[in-house]
Amino acid sequence: MKSRGWRRAWLGVALGCGSPSYDVPRYPHPEGAPAEPVSFPPPPAQIEQREEKPPARGCLWADGQWVWAAQRWDWRPGGWVRPPEGCRYSPPTVQWAPGGEQGILYYRPGRWYAVSEPKICADAVSCISLPNPDSDSTGAPPRS
Repeated sequence: MKSRGWRRAWLGVALGCGSPSYDVPRYPHPEGAPAEPVSFPPPPAQIEQREEKPPARGCLWADGQWVWAAQRWDWRPGGWVRPPEGCRYSPPTVQWAPGGEQGILYYRPGRWYAVSEPKICADAVSCISLPNPDSDSTGAPPRS
């Protein structure tokens, strides 16, 4: 009887951990990453819909983000991307720092940084323009 309870518990854990995550993994910005002062914080993130699975192998979902541009926040929608090799993603951050009468609000945009050295990588490539290796040249899925 004991082994039956153990099997049920193990099955529950296995089923709970079975779905893959297609989200771009997130890491903190490296020390000394560039930040710029902004006048006010961004609005709440917009709700985005995405396909359940990526359009091509190796693609991950990068959430949309507010970007500080010309003294205002502009929304950049998320999308399926192929991460640059040897790089990892740090999401946008907004943080108060002491200074002046009320402090200073600093913004760091979402960026890709090299894993091996503290430098900014090229942006990820959109998967929308990539051919799907699981389909033929017409874009149709392979036949079984």
